[in-house]
Amino acid sequence: MEIPLVGNQLKERKMTNSVSIDIVDFKKEMKRVEEEMAQLASLEIDKRIDYATNTLRVVTPVDTGKARSGWKNTKKYDEYGFTEGSIINDVDYIDVLNKGHSKQAPRYFIEQVLSKIGIITPE
Repeated sequence: MEIPLVGNQLKERKMTNSVSIDIVDFKKEMKRVEEEMAQLASLEIDKRIDYATNTLRVVTPVDTGKARSGWKNTKKYDEYGFTEGSIINDVDYIDVLNKGHSKQAPRYFIEQVLSKIGIITPE
């Protein structure tokens, strides 16, 4: 089957056991595909950062609620999509909690969450 692509027209011709595709302006089409892939990747990364932030909020031990409510994230974008992001908790004792000070969460709960979600990989 031969499927020549001309502009937005799709024509079909029957042939034996072969496929042939002619793409008009291949470089332009590859640029479009590249931009679409970058947008899809940006959406996925954006969702993971939000999911990780919300999950960390849920698993953070609670006494006063300050550490739990301290989770925030930032994301930066350019014309191609996502460029960088951070998950932040500015509460001064979050590191102590992460090292196992509270019996409500295991030691290194932050790394466990980020590893499970795929934000970081274990060394």
